[in-house]
Order: sequence, then structure tokens, then C-alpha cells
Amino acid sequence: MIVFMSIELIRCAHVPSQPLWRWVFCLALGLGLAMPSLAQVWKYVDDQGVTHYTNQPVDKGLLIIAGDTPAVTPNVTDVGVLPEDQARRTLNFVESRSGYKDNQAQLMAAAQTHGVDYALVKAVTATESAFNPQAVSHKGAVGLMQIMPATAAQYGVRSEPGISVVQKLKEPGINIQIGTRHLADLTRLYPGRMDLVLAAYNAGQGAVSRAGHQIPNYQETQNYVRKVLAIYKILQTRS
Repeated sequence: MIVFMSIELIRCAHVPSQPLWRWVFCLALGLGLAMPSLAQVWKYVDDQGVTHYTNQPVDKGLLIIAGDTPAVTPNVTDVGVLPEDQARRTLNFVESRSGYKDNQAQLMAAAQTHGVDYALVKAVTATESAFNPQAVSHKGAVGLMQIMPATAAQYGVRSEPGISVVQKLKEPGINIQIGTRHLADLTRLYPGRMDLVLAAYNAGQGAVSRAGHQIPNYQETQNYVRKVLAIYKILQTRS
């Protein structure tokens, strides 16, 4: 989804014939200047020297400039296959955010209402949005649990005069209820197969069916399942 991404650094070669706009762009990259027409991205290096990029400000992060649809090169180490210590750092990061502290009670209440393990709801939300209620992915998933408008429609969320479905999904209470209900339904659909529950949450039930009732052969989905399970395992040991 949208929050911890690893991309190749942009290098500006010293070529005398470079057009003026390219030199200005390169200068902005180096100095961290904001351009109104471009998205803001923060870069930071973790304790193991791994470089991360995020669209949310981070302490001691360097502001760089990226296009509205930057080229993203997923790194399995960063995005999917999380060692335990990296999963713990992810949790430490999201648990320090106001989005988590402000919505923890609602997450726990929704988990209890719909019969879903709270640790699972928390692991999914941490992975989906890092607890940013205003997050919108490039695919159109919205809010804390990254709900697609089509999924929200299945659970009765409709636009109203003056308020769209997207606006509604940015409301933590609505988003959490829909996301947790969806997890509950998927858990009943794939009993004993948490990997398929998460794969269907990420890629859709149709993708799981087409894959022969297995995790689809999508790198994003496979990484997503590994990441959520790594965080979920840590949260379960806390219980």
C-alpha cells in the first residue's frame, strides 16, 4: 500500500546540455525544497542502514521531491519479508503516531463487536496506512484500513449530498467498522487460513480463487501477507 516504500535514488549527471528545468529539479532534490505541483516524500535510514521513503513527515527525515506517481522499486527486505526486529521497529513507529493513539479504543471495540482478534486488526491497520486516517493509495483505497469504495458499497456505505464515499471512509469510525467487518467475513470464508484472509484483503477474493485457493502470484500481495503476519506474531506474544 502507501506508507513505507523503497525506491532507487535519482542521480543528476553533470551534463552541460541539461535543460534548465532539470537542474532546478535536481537542486530541489538535493536541498529538500517543496514544489507545489509535486508530492512530498520523506527519506530516512533505519538502524540497520536500510533506506525508507514515506509520504508522512518523520523526525530527522530529509524532505525530497517525487512526482505525483513516482517510480517505485519494491525491496523485499523493506516491504515484505520482515525479520522480527524490523517488524518491531515498524510497530514502535506506528504506536508513536497520534493516529494510533486516537483510534486505539475504536479498533478494540470493533474487533470485539465483529469477533476478530484485535491483534489482527491492529497489524492490518499498521501495514495498510501506518494509522494515517487520511491515507489514499494510488489504487484508490482510503483511510486507516485502506478500504476500496467498492468494498464499502458492499457494506452499505453510500455517498450523500455534500459527502462522498471517499470522505466517509476518511472518518476513522466508519473505516474501522468496514475494515473489521470485512476481516471477519474473510476469516469465516477461509477458516484456519490466515494467509488467505490477508491475501483476499489485499488482492480480493477473486484473485485468491483464480490462484487455486492460494496466495496469488503477486509480489505486492505476497509481501503484504508476510509483513502483516510478522507484525501479528509479535502482537500475539504481547497478549
